[in-house]
Amino acid sequence: MKKRIALIILIQLSLLLSNCSSDAEDKSTPAPPSEITKAAKIISYSKNYGTTGETVTMKGENFTEQVSDIKITFDGVPATILSATTSEISFVLPSVEKLVPTLVLTILNRTIINNVKNNYNSSIGIAPAPSSAAWYTIPIDRKNESGIYRIQMINDKVLYYNTGPSGDVFRTLDGGITWVRWALNSTMAGFHATVNDEGWCHTGFGISKITAGGYLGIERFGNFDNNPNFIPTPFCIYVDTNLKNGTIVSEHGIVLSTINGIDFDKTYEVEVLHSSYIELASSAEFDNDHIWAVGYKRVADKDGILGERPFILYKNNATDGWKEYPFVNEPSDYYAREICFTDFSNGFLLIKNYITLDTKIYKTSNGGNLWSQVYNGEKFTKFTFKDANTGWAIQDNKIYKTINGGSVWTLEYTHDQPIKNISYKNNVVWAFSSEKIIKRYLQ
Repeated sequence: MKKRIALIILIQLSLLLSNCSSDAEDKSTPAPPSEITKAAKIISYSKNYGTTGETVTMKGENFTEQVSDIKITFDGVPATILSATTSEISFVLPSVEKLVPTLVLTILNRTIINNVKNNYNSSIGIAPAPSSAAWYTIPIDRKNESGIYRIQMINDKVLYYNTGPSGDVFRTLDGGITWVRWALNSTMAGFHATVNDEGWCHTGFGISKITAGGYLGIERFGNFDNNPNFIPTPFCIYVDTNLKNGTIVSEHGIVLSTINGIDFDKTYEVEVLHSSYIELASSAEFDNDHIWAVGYKRVADKDGILGERPFILYKNNATDGWKEYPFVNEPSDYYAREICFTDFSNGFLLIKNYITLDTKIYKTSNGGNLWSQVYNGEKFTKFTFKDANTGWAIQDNKIYKTINGGSVWTLEYTHDQPIKNISYKNNVVWAFSSEKIIKRYLQ
């Protein structure tokens, strides 16, 4: 009987120890791991700049397919989300005040890491939607209180201009959203940029070659220091994309040409008694065989009276060489100030009286061999033309338009600041005030 009781006690003790051991094992074994959400991040955009209303795709990792869980804002303004996957989100650029707003992506109220490296502070540059119905403005990211003396448009997005009187050349590649200093410039002198973002410019170091990106790539070139014919203030510069075939016209009517970008030879020189009797301060260029440099030259009229009169030094084909066109019938003190050619044949010339500020517009249809006056009215300062009929001119804060070759002008737009310059290319017109870019797309 005692042995039976002892056996029962032993079994109960064994079961108790077994349960305790089981409980200890349960407490020391971790629970199955729960799913940990990986960190989402933005890697790139399908485009780094655009206009209000454009669709952009954001690429990244560990996004969500639930559109309702996603929010994208630009300076707090929400963008419309179109679609989403775990690696891409498509959305519409909103209307914002700043051209480079702050972008924030949240998924389920969590701010997502932005690993994008670009020129827009990891965001997307947004310009107003283009308008063909009316003029519209874009704020410029640098206030410009000085004049804008020359504009060179490469296309509707890429534009260069120089400031004065001793300023620089600035460039945009994105339709005016961002600007960089492309080159040093001197006394409102000439420059020419190629489609490769390279070119030549008269800088504080003389004539310089500008490499892609500009400014820090400046280097002097050519044999100018050893050329006694060279006068170092050219307002007319042209160079091909190879940076070898080029032409420079100095303010005193000396033409230098090169075919290798190093050795320059004098190919023409205007004859004057003194260098002060001529000044060429503006130009239009298509290539090395189609260049028009304008200003004034001291010449006699039909009665033999000497005076500073409008003057053009030009080349309009590959065979005839350089020619001169003095406006001997114009009164003294009228200078040629602006010239625009829409093709090899059709061109317009703005001349101004520096005492009264009166202006006249002349027109040619044969490359500059013959000019006829078409207008004498408003005191225009700058102009640009699309073709032989359509053009725009500025006076103070107003933009006028002609549709009949410059003989009649009508007011089309009034700005709240004086307008400094205007230019046309690729179906868009650009104008500049101190704080705004003024644009209009043509239908």
